[in-house]
Amino acid sequence: MRLKKLLMTAAAGLFSIVATTATVLGADTITWKMASSWPEGTILQEAADNFAAQVTKMSNGRLTIKSYPAGVLMGALEVTDSVRMGVIDASHSSPGYVVGQLPAAPLFGYIPFGMEAIPYLTWMYDGEGYELFKELYKRYDYGYVAPCGILPSENLAWSNKAITSMEDFKGMKFRTSGYWGEILSAAGASVMMLPAGEVYEALQRKVIDAGEFSVPNIDKDLAFYEIADYLLVPGIHQTSTIMDLRVNKRSWNKLPEDLREIVRVAAKASTMELLTRCISRDVPAIEFFKKRGVKIQYLDPKIQKALAAKTVALMEEKGAKDPFFKKVWESQQRFRADYDDYKALMTPSFK
Repeated sequence: MRLKKLLMTAAAGLFSIVATTATVLGADTITWKMASSWPEGTILQEAADNFAAQVTKMSNGRLTIKSYPAGVLMGALEVTDSVRMGVIDASHSSPGYVVGQLPAAPLFGYIPFGMEAIPYLTWMYDGEGYELFKELYKRYDYGYVAPCGILPSENLAWSNKAITSMEDFKGMKFRTSGYWGEILSAAGASVMMLPAGEVYEALQRKVIDAGEFSVPNIDKDLAFYEIADYLLVPGIHQTSTIMDLRVNKRSWNKLPEDLREIVRVAAKASTMELLTRCISRDVPAIEFFKKRGVKIQYLDPKIQKALAAKTVALMEEKGAKDPFFKKVWESQQRFRADYDDYKALMTPSFK
């Protein structure tokens, strides 16, 4: 009789464990659709896919994120409103893509002569950055927003002629976009925006004299080295580029706190992972360009200084028209001044 009671108790306990497991893996399982602004096959879409896979694995499948590249569920620029309206649960994109609606957005994505990746992330995670970042997206009423990837410095331009003075920009047909386009226009260049897939042919046919797209490993994949004589560096127009995660409010509110924390941790991990992975591919890409005979030109510091002055003037002008822009810009400038003092003291100089 006692043995029978023990067996019944054990069976009841086992049933409880099975029932609990079934609840975790069954009724409580949540699936999200996440669309990106990136073409399939790029390191950026790879980053989006890896973030989705990390969340799925860390949650043991309780939160499964299905990741889709641009053009599958929607266009690259349609993700912003699609997340807000709940057409998709989340997006992997960049703040710079919403500059038309939010003039301060590039300050969180990429601006000319902006901070490099490490100080940028320090300002974002441990300075005033993240609170301002949430304020940027307040009008969209998302459930959660966060950085979810960062790229190091881009190539400045692929060109068919050298740039050795500010005069060389005058009349130059230059493919670029954003605030950098405004700065080059002020320097006398003729700026045009072309999709990535059209830059190669435009350079080859001399429709443009110079053009920029991304970091060395991505530009290598696009084979710009085949049709341009010069590679200009450093990427003063885009010293670092932040990608972001945006989550629909209803989708976020349905998550228990432990799954929310998994999303937060995975977003941070993905940010560092993209940075190191990109650098590890950029280093051999530069060596590849050298072996292919590309003339790599470091832009004269005097030219950089002149363009930096134009950048500051433009940022001040925009800040005068937009109080939020001014608040973010001044926050970054304060942090950068302190960081530059710190870096000067802590960086070895032995060359």
